[in-house]
Amino acid sequence: MRLFWRILAALAGLLLLLVVAVAIAIRAVDVNDFAGPIAQRVKEATGRELAIKGRIDFKLSLEPTLTIDDVTLGNASWAKSPQMLSARRVEAQVALLPLLQRRFEVIHLTIVEPTIALETDAHGKGNWEVQPVRAGPASATTASATADAFAIGDLAIKDGTLTYRDGETNKVTNVVIESLALHARDASSPVSARFRGKIDDLAVALEGDLGPLDALAQRRWPYPVSVKGEINGKSATIATKVRVEDHTVNLDELQLGLGQSSMSGQVSAKSGEARRRIILKIDAPTLALADLPLGNKASTAKAQESAARAAHDAHFFADVAVPVEALRTSDIDGDVSVGQLLLVGGHPIDNVRVQFIVRDGKLASPLVYASIFGGSLQGRMDLDASPGHEPVLTLRLEAKDLEAAALLAVTGSKREIHGGKTDVKIDLVARGDSPRQWASSATGSVVALVGQATLANARLDVESPLTRLNEAMNPFFKVDPSTELQCAVARLPLKNGVAQIDRSIAFETAKYGASASGSIDFRSETLDLAIKPQVREGVPIKVPQVAELVRFRGPFKSPAVAIDAVGAATTVARIGAAVYTGGLSIIGESLLSSASAAGGNLCHVALGRSAAREMPSATTAPAKPDMPLVVDLGKAIGKALHR
Repeated sequence: MRLFWRILAALAGLLLLLVVAVAIAIRAVDVNDFAGPIAQRVKEATGRELAIKGRIDFKLSLEPTLTIDDVTLGNASWAKSPQMLSARRVEAQVALLPLLQRRFEVIHLTIVEPTIALETDAHGKGNWEVQPVRAGPASATTASATADAFAIGDLAIKDGTLTYRDGETNKVTNVVIESLALHARDASSPVSARFRGKIDDLAVALEGDLGPLDALAQRRWPYPVSVKGEINGKSATIATKVRVEDHTVNLDELQLGLGQSSMSGQVSAKSGEARRRIILKIDAPTLALADLPLGNKASTAKAQESAARAAHDAHFFADVAVPVEALRTSDIDGDVSVGQLLLVGGHPIDNVRVQFIVRDGKLASPLVYASIFGGSLQGRMDLDASPGHEPVLTLRLEAKDLEAAALLAVTGSKREIHGGKTDVKIDLVARGDSPRQWASSATGSVVALVGQATLANARLDVESPLTRLNEAMNPFFKVDPSTELQCAVARLPLKNGVAQIDRSIAFETAKYGASASGSIDFRSETLDLAIKPQVREGVPIKVPQVAELVRFRGPFKSPAVAIDAVGAATTVARIGAAVYTGGLSIIGESLLSSASAAGGNLCHVALGRSAAREMPSATTAPAKPDMPLVVDLGKAIGKALHR
C-alpha cells in the first residue's frame, strides 16, 4: 500500500513536469523552430533536460492540441536511470480562453508508450521532486506562480511501463500499464481513476475515486482514496485516508477486501532512517490464505522455482521458500487479529491473535493464539533471519482439547470418530527457509496425547495404509463395529530431523493395545516402525491368528504394512527396544497377552513415565495423563499414517 501512494505522488509530480513542458511549448510561436528554446525553458523551470527528437505539431482551435513525438525527460542527477520518462508521443489538448490570462488548462493529456522510471534515494527523496536551476527568492516565487498557472483535467497513459526503485532497500517494482485514466473537472475537484495492468506479474484492474490532484501536489492531508475492481482475478476493494508527515506515510481508516478476505486498521511507514520502520494494527473478520498475493518478483520467481522442485520431488513437506529476506529490510511492530483464518484447503481457524516485532532481520512473536480444531493453540515463535547466517526457527507452542475428528478431516481421512480430545506440544529449533528444511533439521520434541474415543471400524478405503495397519494390528477390526480407544501417545524426540522411537508411540483400547519402536526420518521423509500388538488379558477372541509384530515402513505418503517379525525385531533391537520376537501365534478361542518387557500401562510408558505392572482391565479406562501441550501434530502424523 505504501508503494501505491509513493507511485501516485510521483505520477502527480511527473504530471506537473509534463504540463510545464506543454505550456512552454504552446507559448512558442513556431514550435518546431523553437524546440531548443522550449527545452531550455523546461530546464529553467524544472532543472531537467527535455529532449524532443520528433516533430511538434500544434493545431489551433477552440481547444488547441499540441503533439510531441519521441520525447524524453531527464532524471535527477543522483538517479540510476538517465531518463525519468521517455514516450513515443505526448498529446495535450488545452483550453483557449484561459491562454489569454496566461493560464494553461490542459483539458486532456495523453502519453503513448511511455517508459517511466521512479526512484528514491537512500533518504527517501523522490526523483519527481524538482528544483529550478535559478535559485533564490525570486526564483522560488516564479516557480510557485508557474505551478499555480497550470491545471489539468484528464490524463491517459497507454501501453506503458513503470519501474519504482526503493533507494532504502534497493527493491525494484515493475508495473505494466495497459491503460491508466484520470479524470477531473479541474485541479481542485476529485479525480475519477481507472487502471489496468500488472504489478510484478500480478494482474490488477481497479477503478474509483481519489482526492484532488492539487491537494496531493500541495500536500493537503488527509488524501482520500476509494477504489474497487480485481487483483489477481479476485474481487478487491481499497479505501483509506493518506497522511504524509515527517517522512512517515500513514494509512488511516484503512479498509481492504480481497476475495473472501476483509480487514481494517491502520498502517504507518517511516523512511529516511537507516532502516524503514513500519507499525501496523490489523483487524480481519475473515482472512483466506488463498487470497494473499505473492510477493515481489524475485521472491515470486524463487517461490515458483521451489514449488516446481517440490512437485517434481514429491516431498511431504513443501520445499517452497519463505521470503525471509523481507525481514531484513524493515523494522516492524505488528498486532494482527483474525476472526476466521481460512487455510488453503478451506479449513478454518478462529480467533487468531498474533503480536510480533521485527528488528534487524529477527522476528519475535511472543503472542500466538488461536481457537483451532475445537480447542486452543498458544505459544510463541521466533525466526532469526539476520544477514550472515542460515535462518533459525524456534517454536514453542501448546494445543489443548483439539477434536480428533477435526484433525483427521485435515488429513483427508473419512473414518468416523467420536471423542478423542487431543493435546499436543511442540518445542523445536530448526534451520532453513522452507518447511522441508525446517522438518529436516528439527531438534527438540513433539508430543501428542489423545484421550478416550470411539472409532468406527468401517473399511472406507481398503487400500489406505491406515486401514491395512488396523487390519494387521487389530484382531477385532473386522469383527467389532467400532474400537473403543482409551488413550494414544506419540512422543517424538527429534535430533537433526530424526526421531528414534523406543516405545514412545503407543495406544490402548478396551480390548488390545500396541507400542512401536523404530525411527521416523524427516530428512528422507521415511519411517520404519516395529509395532507390537497386545490383547488384554481375559478378552475372548475368535480369529485364527494374531501378529505379534507388525512392520510399518516406507515413505510418509505411502508406507507399507507387513508381518515381518524377524526383521522388525532386528530393527527394534538395534535401538535397544524390548519387544517380543517370533512370527504368527496360532490361537483358538482366547489369547492371553502379558505386558510388554518394560511392563505396565503402554501410554504411560510412551510418555516416559513409570507404570503399573499390567495393562488395565477392559473395564478400567486409563486416565488421560496430565501434560503441558502445544501445536497441532495431527496433520503431520495423521498424513504419515493415513496416506
